[in-house]
Amino acid sequence: MISALAAIAAGVLLFSGCGNKDVRNEVVATANGEEIRVKELREFLGSPGGVAALPEIALEKKKEGVDRLVAGRLLAIDARAAGMDNTQEYRAVLLGNEQSILMNALLRKELEEKLKLDEKEVKAEAAKLKEGQKGITDADATARASRAVSERQVRKIEEELVALARKEMKPVVDQAMLQRVLKGEKVGDDAVLASVGSEKLLLGDVRRILQSVAGGGPHAEQDLTRNPAAMNSVVDREITGKALNAYAKSRKIEGSDTHKTTRRDVERSILISLAAEKAVPKDLRIGDQEIEATYKEHAQMFLREGKKIPLAQVRDQIREFLLNDKRRKALDSYIAELRKKAKITVNEALLPKV
Repeated sequence: MISALAAIAAGVLLFSGCGNKDVRNEVVATANGEEIRVKELREFLGSPGGVAALPEIALEKKKEGVDRLVAGRLLAIDARAAGMDNTQEYRAVLLGNEQSILMNALLRKELEEKLKLDEKEVKAEAAKLKEGQKGITDADATARASRAVSERQVRKIEEELVALARKEMKPVVDQAMLQRVLKGEKVGDDAVLASVGSEKLLLGDVRRILQSVAGGGPHAEQDLTRNPAAMNSVVDREITGKALNAYAKSRKIEGSDTHKTTRRDVERSILISLAAEKAVPKDLRIGDQEIEATYKEHAQMFLREGKKIPLAQVRDQIREFLLNDKRRKALDSYIAELRKKAKITVNEALLPKV
């Protein structure tokens, strides 16, 4: 739950006391008129909330980050042009993400209000890094310290937010019903395991989540509703999500500018996935000759304790590797064609400030 929230969090406060001009909202690139700002690139490269600059990351890596964000924009634009945002598949995925959109908008709001980098804390962290890593430059130490401090603050804000939401919304678990399920008693999918206000968590919901987690893995044949650790984990996670959702509504997050921005980001991500899926042919195949050629060409990779691993033991892995490589190349080719028709601008002068 916490890491999922952090994944798309976007803090907007400045590095206090540093005296530098904030460049986070400056446009570093555009793709057919859609803007990509410094804060988005920073987040993409690993800066929590896009608050801290990343001087330790090479310019080439920043350019690669810009290229990938531009590719995402082009795929989303292409998907909209093809009407994918009017399909049942798109609407179903978006509907399934409505709760997470609201929760992430709530977290963004919290970060807007609370996330700050204190210069004294960063300096102390940088001093520790320099003491432990001789030869590290002041700039590198400060950059790493800024990221470490911001990551700690993001985790703290998330934890406090979850605690507050649970305190205010008071989720209730029906322990008696939960025990009945764990004992293997016959209980219908409409049984209520927990509630947050008028929101109910049904056994059927938990069962579907557990089945999804099990997939085709080692627990596929096991009834995880009889597993206390699995059940308690899913129930706790789900009621935490419902508490955050309810708390977000109580904070009037729904319909706010932050909520609209978060929703737009999720809509774009869905469109990118749909466009990428369309770009890759569904009839890709890997022949035995390709597998055998790869096995021979990379023979040094297929050794165990100095002995060659038989082809039969690694055939499926090689096939999947080659299939993924073909998919990647097909997508790259598709994006290259989109680039040819697109109007793209990149402000490389901004990259050192990212």
